[in-house]
Amino acid sequence: MLLIAAMPVMAKRHKPVVPDSLQRIVLNVNGIPLTLRRVEGGSFMMGGTIDQTDKDIYTDKPVHLVFLSPYYIAETEVTSQLWRSVMPERETLTPRGYPTNPISYITWYDCHEFLRRLDSITGLPFRLPTEAEWEYAARGGEKSEYFRFAGSHVADSIGWTNSNSGNWTHPVARRQPNELGLYDMTGNVSEWCEDSYSAYQSGAISDPCVCDTGSYKIVRGGSYDDCVANSHISVRRWYTPETSRGYIGMRVAMTLPNDPMMQQSRQSDEPEQLPLAKSVRLKGRKLKFQLVPAEQPYYISEEIPAALWRKITRQAPPSTWKGLAVGMSKGARLRFADQCSREADQVMRVASAEQMVLAIKQGVIPAFQSGKTMDAQAVRDTQRKRRNNKGLSTFTELFGVRLPKPDDPVLLRYKTEDDDSRPLRLVIR
Repeated sequence: MLLIAAMPVMAKRHKPVVPDSLQRIVLNVNGIPLTLRRVEGGSFMMGGTIDQTDKDIYTDKPVHLVFLSPYYIAETEVTSQLWRSVMPERETLTPRGYPTNPISYITWYDCHEFLRRLDSITGLPFRLPTEAEWEYAARGGEKSEYFRFAGSHVADSIGWTNSNSGNWTHPVARRQPNELGLYDMTGNVSEWCEDSYSAYQSGAISDPCVCDTGSYKIVRGGSYDDCVANSHISVRRWYTPETSRGYIGMRVAMTLPNDPMMQQSRQSDEPEQLPLAKSVRLKGRKLKFQLVPAEQPYYISEEIPAALWRKITRQAPPSTWKGLAVGMSKGARLRFADQCSREADQVMRVASAEQMVLAIKQGVIPAFQSGKTMDAQAVRDTQRKRRNNKGLSTFTELFGVRLPKPDDPVLLRYKTEDDDSRPLRLVIR
């Protein structure tokens, strides 16, 4: 018997091919170039996921599933010279001697006046990015490598923070871009978003925007004035829309109304409704599954209790840990999945190492940690390797050289399906 939760999630059945001419758009705005990058629609876990922080920060919790439609976002923050080409009479405190530094000392209302004039110059519907669009783009969209900062685990290689900025802004695009080719989404100046502040809610949501006249507006991205520890992608800040600070600027976004691929998507790609969670009843017990956003979405179960293992197999597991079945061989796990499939009349598979790692990185499930997680010496050796590479990367990435990212000691044990010391999880489509 299959029980389906009521929370729907949007997912695309087909992914249209987008021509190169729509991947990167370069505009001439009164003699100043403005470049935008296309961000393909997709789903992601928004908020303080495992790759972002191990601190319990309530403002970026709960982690929740977000689906976004395609949009465009500027390659760089709005520069002083672009601002003055659109708003020649609107002086700011940003010195004229730094034309390619990001504009700052602008209010949320100033941003909207800039956008209104930019619309009239270009004939295109520019706007501020929503908070969800900003975070998805900073994470690298569909190309995300799950970095803590926008393009790297080393903040100084991709942005200007108080550890390397000299307490001032710097010309845009002087550090490495992230996976989508976007610059300075970590550091330099923070960036106004369209949304008013609102606490996150659990559950899935499509194209969210708290677009009202709230008292506080969202600012994202950290700045030259922020410490590295507080500059990871999921950090949220908010200010009154009248606020003007030297560390707050803007980046423009746009949804192209006549984008042929978006039209094709609307006409030929009716979105499929996927529930956020499912439950399967096995031998009178309800086994819960959660959706993992991916190009091929799947559902991953809770850890298999020892009691369910006994009911399905009519045998006790080799050992238990906190009521969970552990110690089963690979063959025994596969046989258990087959027995569950027959019982539920639905195909179930043992979660692969790749599926486990993706679900952990997405924040859908926690990493299993116990005394058996890894050999203690292996953990120390792996952690030492990570520290050494991180120290070297601080220098090598400044010169465009990226060292291989060392394995995470927690995720390392999921590289194989043969580990019988961790609890079992099942997967359904």
